[in-house]
Amino acid sequence: MSNAAYEKRLEIPSDCQVTIEEKTITVNGPKGTLSRTFPEPLVQFKLDGNEVVASTDISRKKTRALVGTVLAHTRNMCTGVQHGYEYTLKIVYSHFPMTVEVRGEKVFIKNFIGERGMRSARLIGDVEVKTTEDEVIISGIDIEHVSQSAANIQLATKIRDKDRRVFLDGIYVIRKRKGEVVKSIV
Repeated sequence: MSNAAYEKRLEIPSDCQVTIEEKTITVNGPKGTLSRTFPEPLVQFKLDGNEVVASTDISRKKTRALVGTVLAHTRNMCTGVQHGYEYTLKIVYSHFPMTVEVRGEKVFIKNFIGERGMRSARLIGDVEVKTTEDEVIISGIDIEHVSQSAANIQLATKIRDKDRRVFLDGIYVIRKRKGEVVKSIV
């Protein structure tokens, strides 16, 4: 261990290549490339063989948490370029059948609880969206872009001024998948 007050290590998977330039970590893998800049001045990171080492000279709780944050983001980038991420959303309606349509970087929701206008949600980053009659599937290599796009779609169909226990119409995240691991929400 070096002379740092706190240090953590992350082993790089065999099919990923990681490069570090100043405060930017770049991960290459079979599905693509992801890059992220960490501007925290208290955390240093470097490559040590096939491991990413993040350390800090200050042993405060918040600074140690930053070390874990850098490694968690790097782990997510490695998983994304290896396997990718996929969120599945369920289209739920009781009376008025709604339709979901993707145009460019926007998702349009038509006939939501009988409304004449369309609701829209913005897609973030490089994500791929597939729609079926009752599901929306969002996939990509960056977990933040995939999850934020799914959250934007779910928020676009949020019902205000009505009882949510009675009016269950909406589009809801029901399944999250990273690689081969499936996490069901419902």
